[in-house]
Amino acid sequence: MLRLLAGARAAFTAVGDDDQAIYGWRGADIANLRGLPRDYPNLKVIKLEQNYRSTIRILKAANALISHNEKLFDKQLWSDLGHGDPITVNTCPDKEKEAESVVMKLQAHRFAHQGTFRDYAILYRGNFQARAVEQFLRKQRIPYLLSGGQSFFEKSEIKDITSYLRLLANNDDDPAFIRAVNTPRRGVGTSTLQALGSYAGERQISLFAAAFEQGFAQRVQARQLSPLLEFCDFIQRLQARAGSEPAAQLLAGLLGATAYEAWLYDQDEARVAQVKWGNVQEFCDWLGRKGSEEQKTLLELTQAIALISMLDHEDPDVDAVQLSTLHAAKGLEFKHVFLIGIEEGVLPHREAEAESRIEEERRLMYVGITRAQRSLHLSYAEKRQQGRDVIPCQASRFIGEMGSEDLRFFGGKNETPPDKATNAERFSALKAMLGKAKVS
Repeated sequence: MLRLLAGARAAFTAVGDDDQAIYGWRGADIANLRGLPRDYPNLKVIKLEQNYRSTIRILKAANALISHNEKLFDKQLWSDLGHGDPITVNTCPDKEKEAESVVMKLQAHRFAHQGTFRDYAILYRGNFQARAVEQFLRKQRIPYLLSGGQSFFEKSEIKDITSYLRLLANNDDDPAFIRAVNTPRRGVGTSTLQALGSYAGERQISLFAAAFEQGFAQRVQARQLSPLLEFCDFIQRLQARAGSEPAAQLLAGLLGATAYEAWLYDQDEARVAQVKWGNVQEFCDWLGRKGSEEQKTLLELTQAIALISMLDHEDPDVDAVQLSTLHAAKGLEFKHVFLIGIEEGVLPHREAEAESRIEEERRLMYVGITRAQRSLHLSYAEKRQQGRDVIPCQASRFIGEMGSEDLRFFGGKNETPPDKATNAERFSALKAMLGKAKVS
């Protein structure tokens, strides 16, 4: 098509970067770039090597990494934006500790540099890695936006369970009432809910309160009223227990009483239902652990979740941390970037054994590194759960390929000795900042 369009004069301009070809899995083959000099021997290549985004250290690491790939058009990115901070590499015991560490470091870095949340991005190879990070961000009430995938808390099955929790915390939550009473269905039909909505509107009360009034009972038949009152009584019984019983115990009772697992398998194909049920179990396990660790009842946990529901909106102008897959982050830039899960089997992906696939994975890492303007922080876990198994993990080969000169390691056997000068400088800056805050 290009040859037909350009004609004999070959009057065309092509723009591309062979180091950022990361969409081979959907047909964007790097062979397209490789073929240009062959098909057009008079091709004039103009290299755009000055980088206006990143510091020298970040670009040195990126250049060192990508030098391990076959080069179509050799180039060396450079910058006049200064040397910049060392790149940190954090070794963590598992994915939960990794997520917690990233969130804590982000908070501390933002405080020390008086930055905004939108200055930060947390990037990863696959959407599954976002889940643990989301949980810790919510725990710290840090606003975030998620792109390149659906938030764990926005999945329909999680919203189903959350609707029950919201209703326990606040009987006047009408949207939660409507979702809970219909999931699973329990014989409360559309006509019953319409009658309930009309009556509640006239009385200016919630749907839950309206269900118990004699005036509503006179508008519907006994067979319509019975399942509705049974549902409301069930919620009240849970409420009575929610203030004292452990969260994990109450959640197990909720799932058992509603037969939610069986309902999922009735609604969806077996494999889809299995994934959804796994998500529900993970959500409930997380709430149970959170309740035990923080000595909070399910009602208290639910109120905390309700307080941060504002974090789910998609306003692009909001001051929020960006969570994104590496593929979705291409073309974007952030002052400070955290790359997580930089380990063998994740990045590079465990299925990328062929050299061509490894090169594409390396380009993906290169894209992640070059999203950062001011600072770059890498992390990986020493073990990771796969299904029911816990497997040991190794640092990605890509970390070693970045060169060690500008990397500082924390945790694990390769930990870098503390830099006293840097620590003293940071302490002085923090002290000065606190002094200004005190004066103002």
